[in-house]
Amino acid sequence: MNKLNKFAMSALLIALAFVLSLIKLLHLPFGGSITMFSMLFIALPSYFFGVKYGFLASFIYSLLQLLVDPYVIHPMQLFLDYILPFTCFGVAGYFRNKKNGIYAGYVLGCVIRFLSSSLSGYIFFKEYAPEAWNPIVYTVAYNGSYIFTECVLTIIFISIKQINNLIEEYRVKWK
Repeated sequence: MNKLNKFAMSALLIALAFVLSLIKLLHLPFGGSITMFSMLFIALPSYFFGVKYGFLASFIYSLLQLLVDPYVIHPMQLFLDYILPFTCFGVAGYFRNKKNGIYAGYVLGCVIRFLSSSLSGYIFFKEYAPEAWNPIVYTVAYNGSYIFTECVLTIIFISIKQINNLIEEYRVKWK
């Protein structure tokens, strides 16, 4: 597959991820939601084509999220809530030639997203923690509730044999 085809397929995966991000199974009151596997489709360009394409695609996706649903109070919060937590799914490409690499790459992306969002939550939004809650525990629980729920649902989805076979078929085909 040539560079133009890789960019075009990455653009299609970004578009699919973006549309799926609008389908919210659960939307939390202070931001964050469980979507229809949208983060999987941000990890796929990296898994299919390598980290260069993956980081570029996931960075573009982060900018789209920022344009559509922004809530920015500080430049560092913008980085921690938008740029880093979505761009980090480019790490999936580091696992593209490993057995079960899509799982490892996707889960690592989720963990980085969780850490980034939790750090932002603690630094910029700790005053929203209920009085009885430690702000660190609250932000970890809040962010973990939606990020890891979607992560687990996505792992279950890609564990379906036909889905996993399709992902692996295209990874090999599009090398």
